[in-house]
Amino acid sequence: MNRADKLFIVFLIVLSLLSYIPLLIQDWQNKDKQKEVVVQYRNEEVLREDLRKDATYRLQGTLGEVTVEVKDEAVRVEKETSPYHLCSIQGWVRDSGRAIICLPNEMIVQIEASEPTDNGVDTVIQ
Repeated sequence: MNRADKLFIVFLIVLSLLSYIPLLIQDWQNKDKQKEVVVQYRNEEVLREDLRKDATYRLQGTLGEVTVEVKDEAVRVEKETSPYHLCSIQGWVRDSGRAIICLPNEMIVQIEASEPTDNGVDTVIQ
């Protein structure tokens, strides 16, 4: 291993560490925002719930029932009917930058962050 190989390895390590910076910035920006779990089936929204509310939802996918679990401000596909169970293997998602995409059931589970809503009063001052 010569000097150029070592420099190339260091360059790859630094480049891979720098690729995490956008994720850290997005996480920092969404820290104080209200987060919701959103489930879409065939490009149609079928579920939108607050991420702070622990619950289990049973939804109908293309191949059968899909169980989505929300717990401790994270979401996962707990159980589903698909040949290789790719949806449930993906595990827990905690940030709004990742989504669970379940192609066999044509379902997308993701977290959306939005500004916290006020008490519902809409006023205009002139």
